[in-house]
Amino acid sequence: MKPNAYAQAQNYRQIDLAAEVEQASPHRLVALLFEGFLTHVAKAKVALQSNNYELKARNVQLAMNILVGLKGGLSEDASPDLANRLYELYDYCERRLLDASARRDVAGFDEVDGLIRQIKEAWDAIGASEDVHQIESAVA
Repeated sequence: MKPNAYAQAQNYRQIDLAAEVEQASPHRLVALLFEGFLTHVAKAKVALQSNNYELKARNVQLAMNILVGLKGGLSEDASPDLANRLYELYDYCERRLLDASARRDVAGFDEVDGLIRQIKEAWDAIGASEDVHQIESAVA
């Protein structure tokens, strides 16, 4: 039996992502986590709007796992204040995402998307900065 085109495309994406992760800098790894989070929140929102609650739950769980990873990667060594603020933000996003999922509240998905998108944009902007090493050590 031939695998379908969708399954083949998924396999190639997984291989491509694994290769990118292996070669990525700490800065890029965090960027990949942000991208993954935003992707799963968007998929959860679409699933909610389509009344596909199983898919919504799966994507919410994957987004939550990424938030746990982001929180676990924080380090207070370089900037305790920044690390604490990010921890609080990620914790809030976890709670808000759970609440939005339970209440089937699209606005909650939009809220956490907006919050993490702002952090991702700031993170992406510092990618070329000379201060990236100090900031990386606080959050990676």
